[in-house]
Amino acid sequence: MKILVVGVKGFGKMHLSAIKDMEISIVERNKEVVNDVTERLDIKKVYNDYDVALKDHFDIVDLTVPHYLHKEMAIKAMKNKNNVIIEKPIATTIEDAEEMINASKKYNVKFMVSDQYFFDPSVRKAMELIKDNAIGNVNTLIVRDQRFFTHEGWRQNQKYMGGGSLIDGGIHFIDTLLNFGGEYSDIYSSSSHLGSVIEGEDNTSALFKFKNGITGLFFYSWSYHNPPEVPAFEIIGNKGSIYEDYKSRTPWGIDDKIRTVYGDLIMNGKKLNIEKYDVYTEEIEEFKKSVENNADVPFKPELALRDLRAVLTIYKNSLN
Repeated sequence: MKILVVGVKGFGKMHLSAIKDMEISIVERNKEVVNDVTERLDIKKVYNDYDVALKDHFDIVDLTVPHYLHKEMAIKAMKNKNNVIIEKPIATTIEDAEEMINASKKYNVKFMVSDQYFFDPSVRKAMELIKDNAIGNVNTLIVRDQRFFTHEGWRQNQKYMGGGSLIDGGIHFIDTLLNFGGEYSDIYSSSSHLGSVIEGEDNTSALFKFKNGITGLFFYSWSYHNPPEVPAFEIIGNKGSIYEDYKSRTPWGIDDKIRTVYGDLIMNGKKLNIEKYDVYTEEIEEFKKSVENNADVPFKPELALRDLRAVLTIYKNSLN
């Protein structure tokens, strides 16, 4: 199979490091980045123009570009009968996201948002344990991540981002929360800017009321100085609890062979050793299989739309 990775300066390199048994071409204008990538990997062809690249056929187009470019570039690839995988978020507006989903159906191509957190082995195991009633009826979920970030480049620009930290990194954790909790009825929230270098919001607190009676507590920040190390998620039931063991998280280097998002699970005080795999490789391989077998993609774009809708609801609530 042939894959075209568009934009390899940042997370594009992570994607490249995870691609197995495919002929790789790239679109990248930065000569230093091109030289670095071509020295490390077997790259079939380098393009400096996206439109020129799309004149050739690829089984998969992998877009790792700024958020505001997602709709235009994805639909352009779909029109050329390319299957598309794109970095989160799916888009910056609900209208753009729906247009992308509709275009994938119109042109009969596979479309998936790349969200490593959805593919994390601890998330999948926790969802299985919740379904099996391993800790009884879940009543409370806590999902959080806090850090102080100093970003450069397009992430400082609120227009390019479609918001701030929540729509970029925070949407990963929204996905985890919603995978655990299901459908929600209400969100009570507040977002603010507390001092990071980005233009958009950098601190969000939210309370989710789920239709099944679960309460979800959410906190995400890029403006938290000297944060403590805490579990990224906690699941509390009437017969037990599950939480993430942050001490067993894996490193995330380009050359690391196994990269997970979360650490192992601790259930009722006992550590569950989760079989780890590389989440970047897993998402690309599972998407590749859906293309080969003409099957549904593992992370349906409707779920990515669900995540975006929650983020934009939080933004709207914060303006009221």
